[in-house]
Amino acid sequence: MGNFALEGFKYLYKSEEAYEVLLDLEDWFSNKGRVPFHDYFDNTTVSTLILNNLDAHAAFVGGDPVISQYDICYAMLDTMFIREHTRSKEAKLIIEYGASNDYIQKHFLNILAELKPESEYIKENDDRKSDMVVLNGVGECTDPEVAVKNAYEVLKDGGVLFAMCIGQTPLKQEIERAFPNEKKYLLAPDCVIWKVRK
Repeated sequence: MGNFALEGFKYLYKSEEAYEVLLDLEDWFSNKGRVPFHDYFDNTTVSTLILNNLDAHAAFVGGDPVISQYDICYAMLDTMFIREHTRSKEAKLIIEYGASNDYIQKHFLNILAELKPESEYIKENDDRKSDMVVLNGVGECTDPEVAVKNAYEVLKDGGVLFAMCIGQTPLKQEIERAFPNEKKYLLAPDCVIWKVRK
């Protein structure tokens, strides 16, 4: 099991097997689009954005202890999402599959409002190819096999799929079956995040 941490200006994932820099705020020019991070954060910081998201999330779930105990998972997923959106200034189409709740969507819409308000976030698909796909495993997914299949099929080449699952659910099992060799981040005994690049 790993841990999500902030050390200096670096957001890290650390475990016995891995040490990965998820986002380095001082390394402005290493991102693909050569877009300095400071271009995005004139009025806010990454830490403030993440903490505001967690505050909003606590209000949204009504202090549900079952959901709120995974704050660190949401904070890490938010950080990975932010990193992906600082790779270029182009608007993105993000499509979400999986559980019908809005837990992950609310987080990502708050981030997009700051970073890329022109981007579009939709549930399910309208036959367009997507820059990014989200598999929401925070709750019940009625047809995990179809959700995972559709999510990967609509992803553009070079696009990224993010997934987060809480608990030993059929969706988690299907993601593990579909992407057995992709990196996963275990943050709690029953919370896993995946990042899959097509």
